[in-house]
Amino acid sequence: MTQTEKLLQALLDCSADVFMAAEAGGRIVYASSGAEKLFRTNRLAEKNLINLFEEETAATLFKTVRSVLFQNYPEIMELNIKNNIYNVSVSPFENKVLLCFRNISLEKDLLGRLSRNAGRTEFAERIAKLGYWELDIKTKTFFWSAEMFRIFDANPQNVSSKHNLIRERVFPEDLPLYKKQLALLLKKGRPVEGQIRLKRRGGVMYCLFKAGLHHTGRKELVAGTFQDISTWIEIQHALEKARRHAEDLSLEKSSFLARASHDLRQPMQALNMFIAALDTEKMPRQQKNILSKIEQSAAGLKTLLDNLLDISKLDAGGVDYRPKTFDLSELLEKICQEYHFLLKERRLTLNCSFCAGIIIRSDPLLIERVIRNLLSNALKFASSRIKLSCRQHHNRITLRVIDDGIGISSEDMPYIFDEFYQSRDISANRREGTGLGLNIVKKISGLLNGKISVRSTPGKYTAFTFTFKY
Repeated sequence: MTQTEKLLQALLDCSADVFMAAEAGGRIVYASSGAEKLFRTNRLAEKNLINLFEEETAATLFKTVRSVLFQNYPEIMELNIKNNIYNVSVSPFENKVLLCFRNISLEKDLLGRLSRNAGRTEFAERIAKLGYWELDIKTKTFFWSAEMFRIFDANPQNVSSKHNLIRERVFPEDLPLYKKQLALLLKKGRPVEGQIRLKRRGGVMYCLFKAGLHHTGRKELVAGTFQDISTWIEIQHALEKARRHAEDLSLEKSSFLARASHDLRQPMQALNMFIAALDTEKMPRQQKNILSKIEQSAAGLKTLLDNLLDISKLDAGGVDYRPKTFDLSELLEKICQEYHFLLKERRLTLNCSFCAGIIIRSDPLLIERVIRNLLSNALKFASSRIKLSCRQHHNRITLRVIDDGIGISSEDMPYIFDEFYQSRDISANRREGTGLGLNIVKKISGLLNGKISVRSTPGKYTAFTFTFKY
């Protein structure tokens, strides 16, 4: 064996592929060391190929060998050998065949996994209505996923890699926004997004697009997604229509109550007059007790009716902001004097703290309503004392009402300004409250361009702070 032949033999033996040569009848005339390892037998030369394979595999191989020798043209086939898949190249050579066996099991497995992953990705894109695209900045070529073609209503066979579907299908009015966002992406390098519309044969499609820079190897890509959000937009439009309808109905209801305010209050005033007239009459103690309960019920009904009508007027815009210049300290002094007597009956003390001569320009009636509602709320829960204070700073007034009552729990805190909300933990609410006083305070503070806030420690105190400019 010459030096060249030895070198060739060494190269064949160190190759991962398996090489063999056989005559037309199947007698092996050459086998590399890899062949001996594959078929687990020594001295393959002089053996027959038919003895190395199962009957069905041998028949398939010999059919290909005869075809190659007859046509004098190489062929490639796949064979399952010892639970592995081999790519077998059969080539003619001087009335013999040369066979090269290459194990492709790993490649087959990887291709299968890639195919399954691609199928999963395509399925996920289809379910999420989310298409993926790439633009190679250097070559100006595009890649579009299958879902991108569906979203853009395009046939993949009619779209080349240079075809810019986005520029063609985006609404002309929305295209400047898309271009602006891409320019910002290329300039800043930060991901961008936006909402645009696409032209389709079936009408309009609303899409949410996102894009970013993607570096892979030596390539720099602009990559992004288009998501069909038409259903979501339709739901939004339907919800907005329903919201406007509900607001219109609520406004009509509030307008009706506001217009009927006088007619609704008249029977209540008449009832109070009849109760007062009965109270002057002589009657047995039992009837007096019944009359007292009627009076309490009527008072509760009047409070509820007044609050409902006030809420309706506020919602319907029937309460106007009418500013004028007045002395806030005088208003506070008047309120404090009234509540001193009321709190004294309940064995509570009221501490009023404010400076004299606080001249402001605002609506005194609305401010008085806020203060009275906050004091009435504190009156229900205070244990022994209530404090009302006023502080002036530049063009801002801060009013604060503090009581030493049971406080507000963290569970109730987010809802105390809602209509009709009452804590289940406070029995006094059921007897005296309507759940509207604080909601009225919140609405009036909006008219005054002010802000109402609350702090509380359960078991210790509750402090309401009302701040407004004048």
